[in-house]
Amino acid sequence: MRALAASMMAGLLIVLGLFIPARVCALEKSFIPLPEILTDPNEGNTYGALSVVLFLDENKIIKYILAPDVRYNKITGVFPAFRLFGFPSLDQKWSIVLRKSQHIDEDYEFVYEDNSFWQDRLRLSADLEFGQDSTERFFGFGNGSSEQDESNYTAREGVGIVRLNYRLQPTLELTYQSRVRVFRVRKGGVDSFPFIGTEHPDTPGLGGATIVGQEIGLLYDSRDDTNIPREGGFGLFTAEFIPRLLGSSFSAIKYAAEVRKFIPFRERFVLAMHSRINYLQSNDEVPFFEQNDVGGRRSLRGFGSGRFVDRNSFFASAELRTRVYSRQIFGVNAELELAPFFDFGQVFQSSRSSPFNDLHAVGGLGFRGVVRPQVVGFVDLGLGEQGPAVFTGLEYPF
Repeated sequence: MRALAASMMAGLLIVLGLFIPARVCALEKSFIPLPEILTDPNEGNTYGALSVVLFLDENKIIKYILAPDVRYNKITGVFPAFRLFGFPSLDQKWSIVLRKSQHIDEDYEFVYEDNSFWQDRLRLSADLEFGQDSTERFFGFGNGSSEQDESNYTAREGVGIVRLNYRLQPTLELTYQSRVRVFRVRKGGVDSFPFIGTEHPDTPGLGGATIVGQEIGLLYDSRDDTNIPREGGFGLFTAEFIPRLLGSSFSAIKYAAEVRKFIPFRERFVLAMHSRINYLQSNDEVPFFEQNDVGGRRSLRGFGSGRFVDRNSFFASAELRTRVYSRQIFGVNAELELAPFFDFGQVFQSSRSSPFNDLHAVGGLGFRGVVRPQVVGFVDLGLGEQGPAVFTGLEYPF
């Protein structure tokens, strides 16, 4: 699997190397050096240096971003990364990420999105990824799982996803997704915690699994912009079917409903709200890594990734995105946003249980660098029951 992913990535780099340089040479360039100081509940403290090169056209629109960095923490060791992002148009974008640590961890990913595919009637996206993460944690199932039961493992997985959205009306779409995931559990890189197979020997999925899922859904989207929305709404209802017949290790159906709302006021403010609920239906023992969870940079931003795990989950968030500074810097028109936020979420075992009766809460502050019309970088500082956490990345959390 690793060889296949590496071969495909090498092929992509060769193709890009043949076609991109001529275009890049004609573009204006802007260099931004940045320090990296991160605190993650799973990874611990990370230090590094990030070099960002922006490639701008004559209208000061970003066409490419080159963002290599080198990080270090005591678990992964030295961890260099190559990142290249392309923005051919406002409706298209792609990215390549290549990362390999001196120890176990690695990540190779290619993502492509086209929101105006086939005469503007189809939206197409594809994601191909292989990676190993030696910092993963598992505390047992349930919303009250204890920190005393913390265990560690390496998640080794390959994922391929293709999504197609067909526009029925300007704001209404039918969605289809095909997903293949191959997951294996290996010894982790954190010696201070026991291996998941020792601490939780009866956990389903320790032997790994193959997942082949077909998802259908209905999407409502009235946002004024998919990259940097200021107003409108988003609603998505999906059902994913995972049958043994197609090669999966188990059979299950996953149901999900997601809602987002954006309300602008006083020019500088946008109230952004997000909620999602997930249900899992299966008579089989579903692997722990395919059950629903909360925690991480997309939910409960004061906890590590996947901190709470069970069959079903609920999550809600609200943040006030506030533009506090705007000026031309490094050759682009940049904006700084502050976004105080509150997150709430829980997992629960029975579909008959209330998703609101035992919510974990997180408060925090987000720092967002915005370069319109399509680029957002974020640093989110969250504080929950187990202390602080810092998450970084591109794009809004929702």
